[in-house]
Amino acid sequence: MRPESILIPVIRQVLKRPKLADALFSRDKWGNQLGPERYAWPYPGYELMRAEGPVAWHRLYNSWFVTGYEEARTVLNSPDGRTAAQLEMLLDVTPYTKLNKTAIDIFKLFLLLVDPPAHTRLRSLVSRTFTPRQMSRLEPAIAKLVGELLDAVEDDDEVDLMPALAKPLPVQVIAELIGVPRERWAWMQGASTEVVKLLNPFVGFDHYAMNDTFDEIDRYFRALADERRAEPTDDLLTSLATVEVEGERLTDTEVVAMTVFILFAGHETTTGLIGTSLLALARHPDQRDRLAAEPELWDTALDELVRFDPPVQTDTRRLTADTELGGVTVKADQSVAIMLGACNRDPRVFTDPDVLKLDRRESPPLSFGHGLHYCIGANLARLELRIAIQAVLARFGAFTIDEERVTWSNGLVARQATELPVKRDVAAATA
Repeated sequence: MRPESILIPVIRQVLKRPKLADALFSRDKWGNQLGPERYAWPYPGYELMRAEGPVAWHRLYNSWFVTGYEEARTVLNSPDGRTAAQLEMLLDVTPYTKLNKTAIDIFKLFLLLVDPPAHTRLRSLVSRTFTPRQMSRLEPAIAKLVGELLDAVEDDDEVDLMPALAKPLPVQVIAELIGVPRERWAWMQGASTEVVKLLNPFVGFDHYAMNDTFDEIDRYFRALADERRAEPTDDLLTSLATVEVEGERLTDTEVVAMTVFILFAGHETTTGLIGTSLLALARHPDQRDRLAAEPELWDTALDELVRFDPPVQTDTRRLTADTELGGVTVKADQSVAIMLGACNRDPRVFTDPDVLKLDRRESPPLSFGHGLHYCIGANLARLELRIAIQAVLARFGAFTIDEERVTWSNGLVARQATELPVKRDVAAATA
């Protein structure tokens, strides 16, 4: 059993007592990395990490932490970097030990947690389904969905845009992409919300609810895949169920696993990205107004919004060989936590990294990863973000956000607002 397998349940129990947790973790050299301040705005803590160098060791977490941009690219692109070890560690910890066979079989096939050569085969097959044709057919569908969601709150001067837009939109888009009928969209959103709990080990989950969710997911998508093989349509599930490369096809379990992975990965991360982008624009009204007035800025603006406050903050690897990194030696089999939010603000790479500049033309952000695990749905997320923000600018004008009422989820990996009260500037919106 790895040390983390003991540490995670202990930290989880401590976090159930907020006063005790704050008293213990606030004394840490990097501040409380598991407290509400960190979830609300993690970047001051990252600067404490960076002060120790681009790669720094923390004994409590038994891990190296990478805050340097080039060092992060090196790890993410390294053939010695492995992600499956994180899955193995989790499966040693309660409540993961209580997952049933269906849940484990699907979880083990999530692309994020699969190493080569299995990853190479799966990604090759799945990549064939994310075609330019699929993306192009989605743009009008996304615009229609955004319009329907905002029509529902058209008469409200202030709207919480997390439940009104950011949460439902990505799952609806993915449901449209996969080919799931509208009457099942609410179920898909609930299933995705449950499955994403697997990536927050310091909180845990109800294993009964998780197993039930995976059982239902497995039954539904196996049956739907059988329907698509019998009667193919122009959707992603048909592609997944029928794709073939050099005689290789996805098994039924792989079809379900890829569908679920695309669902929860695209749902939760894009939800977070829409929320953080709206907040960034509200905090920088000059940039918000410039974007509304200069549509030619969109290409660089999307990169900058993704860089400034990314929805995925941490990506973890284990290296299979000793590696010199940022002036230190990372030993084989040690954990390496890549702090994507910090790497995107590396002052060696980005000028004024804490400032939002929508015309920034520097190195590409690492928010979607790098190397063989680069996010397969990055272009879809960017498309959704552009259409959603354009619609909000058109309908809400010079909007403001009451930051005292913004709340955040308590995830270390995914960053997501749970409440985002956006006030409409009616005069600007109708001008």
